[in-house]
Amino acid sequence: MIRTPSPLALHVEEITIEACLPLRRVVLWPDLTEDACRVPEDPVALHLGAVTGAGHGKRLVGCLSLCPVGANAVQLRKFAVLSEFQKQGIGTALMEAALLRTEASGARSLCLDARIGAIPFYRRFGLNGSGAPFLKGSMEHLRMEIPLPRETGPGRGCRLSPASLGEG
Repeated sequence: MIRTPSPLALHVEEITIEACLPLRRVVLWPDLTEDACRVPEDPVALHLGAVTGAGHGKRLVGCLSLCPVGANAVQLRKFAVLSEFQKQGIGTALMEAALLRTEASGARSLCLDARIGAIPFYRRFGLNGSGAPFLKGSMEHLRMEIPLPRETGPGRGCRLSPASLGEG
């Protein structure tokens, strides 16, 4: 008999920038110091973390930052999931939590600068590209956006409960 691993026990919660920085550095900028991984919006951003385990076995495996842009928009920045935890639904859980939190804030849109290879991932959540691709450093990106609140129906909405997002 072949045993398959049980689904990863995971929840998404609000975290501090100090908790986010080590993961940001490892995933996005391994050659920089943690302090160099800060962005100007960090002090006003909402930082979300994907956490596995509980108690002393608790581990942060993914994070992202939601940065206010003007009065009615939020930009998702610095989305990172540890490589050994990718392709396990962690990015999906973080993205769904980000959309729920952004909608709950009353923002009218969520935008982000997607790496070209990640565009299909973001399209699954209803984000659409705007403008032409551009370079950030040596990586090609595309600005993507979704108006809020989202419509409901097939392929829309969130599969996570508010309790799994640290809201209950």
